[in-house]
Amino acid sequence: MSSLPVETVAGLAAGFGTTPLAHPLDLLKLRLQLDTHRTSQWQACKRILSSINKNGNGTLVNLYRGIGPNIIGSTSAWGLYFFFYRHYKDLLIANSHSLENDNYLQPHHYLGTAFAAGASTAILTNPIWVVKTRMLATDRSSPGAYTSFLNGLYNIYKLEGLRGYYRGLVPALLSVSQGAVQLSLYDIIKKSLGPDNDTSSIHYLYASALSKMVATCIFYPLQTIRSRLQASTTHAHNSPISVLLNIVRYEGPLAVYKGLPANLLRVVPATCTTFLIYEHVKSNLVNIL
Repeated sequence: MSSLPVETVAGLAAGFGTTPLAHPLDLLKLRLQLDTHRTSQWQACKRILSSINKNGNGTLVNLYRGIGPNIIGSTSAWGLYFFFYRHYKDLLIANSHSLENDNYLQPHHYLGTAFAAGASTAILTNPIWVVKTRMLATDRSSPGAYTSFLNGLYNIYKLEGLRGYYRGLVPALLSVSQGAVQLSLYDIIKKSLGPDNDTSSIHYLYASALSKMVATCIFYPLQTIRSRLQASTTHAHNSPISVLLNIVRYEGPLAVYKGLPANLLRVVPATCTTFLIYEHVKSNLVNIL
C-alpha cells in the first residue's frame, strides 16, 4: 500500500478519535467568540454556562449540540488534509531533480505543501463548518435553530443559496496559514528530534503541542472573524474587514481573542491526541501492509 492511502486513513482515524472529547470546549469557545458584551472572559463563561444549564434537555445534552457535523467535519477535514499534504509532497518530489524523498525537503517545501493542502481542504469542507457553527451557536429551542446536519444544509440552500455554504471562506483561507505554520513546525520539530524510527510518543506530543500553541496564538483573530461570519444569516456588514472593525470599535481590540484560553484548553490536548493517533495508525498500517 502506498503512503498516500496510509496517510489518508491515519488522518481520518485521528480526526474521528479526538472530536467527541473536545466538543464541549469547542461549543464554549465558539459562543465566547460570538459574545458581544464588553465583560471579562470569566464573566462571559459563567453567563454562557448558566444559559446552557437552564435550557432544558440537560446540561450534557446541550454541551453536545452539533456533535454530528463536528465529527463529520473533523474526520473529513483531517483525512483530506493529510491526503492533500502527502499528495502535494509527492508531486513536489516527483517533479524535482534534487528531492529524492521527504528527508530532502526544506522548511519552505513543508510550508508550501501544507498551505496548498489547507486551502484545498478549506474549500471542500466549508459547508460543513457553516452548519456546525450555527448549530453550536444556538440552543435547540432557539427560533430557526437547525435540528440536524442535513436540516442545516437544506435550510441554508433554501434561504441563502449556494453562497450560504461559503460564508467565512475568506478568513478560512487566510487561516490556512495557521495550519501551514503548524504542520510545517510539527514536521521540522519532529525531524530535529531524530529519524522517524527513533521518534517516541513523547516526541510526537512535544512537537504537536508546541506547533499548535504557536500557530493558534498568531492566527486566532481570524477564527473569531470566521465564526461571526458563519453564524450570521444576513448580508449586512458581512465582509471580514467590516466584522473586524466592528469588533474593535464596539468591543475593544482584545475582543478578537475572545475564547482563546478555552480554545487552547481544547485544541492543544486534542491536537496532541490527533497527531499521536495519526502517527501510530500510520506506523501500524505501514508495518501490516
